[in-house]
Amino acid sequence: MRTLEVIQNEVKSCTKCELSSTRTQTVFSRGSAQAALCIVGEAPGEDEDLQGIPFVGRSGNLLDKTLTEAGLDVEKDIYVCNIIKCRPPKNRKPTDEETSSCIDYLEEQLKIVSPKVIVALGNTALSGLLPFDGGITKLHGKFFKRGDILVMPCYHPSYVLRNGSSGPIYDEFKQDLQSAIKKTKEMP
Repeated sequence: MRTLEVIQNEVKSCTKCELSSTRTQTVFSRGSAQAALCIVGEAPGEDEDLQGIPFVGRSGNLLDKTLTEAGLDVEKDIYVCNIIKCRPPKNRKPTDEETSSCIDYLEEQLKIVSPKVIVALGNTALSGLLPFDGGITKLHGKFFKRGDILVMPCYHPSYVLRNGSSGPIYDEFKQDLQSAIKKTKEMP
């Protein structure tokens, strides 16, 4: 089996889709490869493209704050990555071609990390992991089997921020993350 470092180096030189010509750099992952909880987002944003690290902008700050308040160490207790590894121009949704060009890298990451629970942030992450098309508002907080791993759809932090970082959407976001954390502790 290949290592995360080998895959990351391959991603850095990837030219499978047009995003390779518009990116500043690739964005592979952060956190611990031994984590029971994996957070999967859609694609890097502007801050992530500049720094080469997923979820470091406003959305990442909200995610980290919420996970820290739930008792996790975001460096040791989670593994964070995205469906695609390059920023789409103007933060647009990734195309099907871009997603299919990049999905094998994610599959390899997940195989190596082997988390107990994956939190899929938003519809794009969810549809990249499970055969669902949309419906995050109905599916969030529920667990679905993906082989030996449970996948829980959750609102994307950017959606939470657009709807106010306090209030019912934030409360559901926080509750869903707490539920995912609890599930990792219940599983063998």
